[in-house]
Amino acid sequence: MRIVIVANPHKADAIAASRQVEKLLAARAEVRVLVEPDAAALAAAAPELIVVLGGDGTVLRIAQAVQNLDARVVGINFGKLGYLTSYQLDEFIAHADEILAGHVPVSARLMLEGTSHRNIVREDGTVDPGTAKVSRAVYCHSALNDIVINAGDPFRMIELQVYVNGQAAARFSGDGLVISTSSGSTGYNLSAGGPLITPEVHAMVLTPICAHSLSFRPVVVSDGATIIVQPRRVNEGTRVSFDGLNPQPMTGQDALVIRRAQRPLQLVEHPKMSHWQRLASKLLWAQTSWHSD
Repeated sequence: MRIVIVANPHKADAIAASRQVEKLLAARAEVRVLVEPDAAALAAAAPELIVVLGGDGTVLRIAQAVQNLDARVVGINFGKLGYLTSYQLDEFIAHADEILAGHVPVSARLMLEGTSHRNIVREDGTVDPGTAKVSRAVYCHSALNDIVINAGDPFRMIELQVYVNGQAAARFSGDGLVISTSSGSTGYNLSAGGPLITPEVHAMVLTPICAHSLSFRPVVVSDGATIIVQPRRVNEGTRVSFDGLNPQPMTGQDALVIRRAQRPLQLVEHPKMSHWQRLASKLLWAQTSWHSD
């Protein structure tokens, strides 16, 4: 088995632990340690398993980099929340043989792909999703948690038109929009008033950020839907970000097309920590006390 170890370079404890993990796994597999690898470096290493030591942010960066790879990702938590990093260091060591053998749960986490296009809106304001397939793309990025449009400087309300599968769904003013996966439902989506969704539900959530209307509430759509966001009024600083990364400007000439990415992220789960236990322990959801055997 080919394994790549990635540690957050800004966390001394994660770097120190990566040496321990490397020594542990070297007797079992072909192991490489990469510092802040990009997609090209990971593709060259061709790993079957990527061990990430850091917080959720480190996993989010790796998720973007492995979009074209058939590799499992397991996280060892050295962050604050650790919602995507299922293992503590001692737990990873205890379950290492099971992880390498593929005897622990692996969830296929929906990834989103956001592409900015120009000139795909008709004169009557409607959109043909098929037009985006032949128009010129300005940029394209993926996200595991969410794609977020923020109003930005000078912080006036922006106005957005949202289409779902070519049909006009909503036009609203506010501070922006969160398009979230179920994995990201515990993040910005939740803070903005969106629902919690279990990871096995492959869906997208559209959650407005401080909408200037009491009638626009979060909506859940199929992961097979095509969402197009057409700006009607934006600020100079209006930006689109992908898991908080790769911020891109959004202008009145651009339309953001959001679809399910071709590959999901294969995320290794903890065999003794259910989704509900994680909600309780990480987010204090329902203030329930859970105890694993």
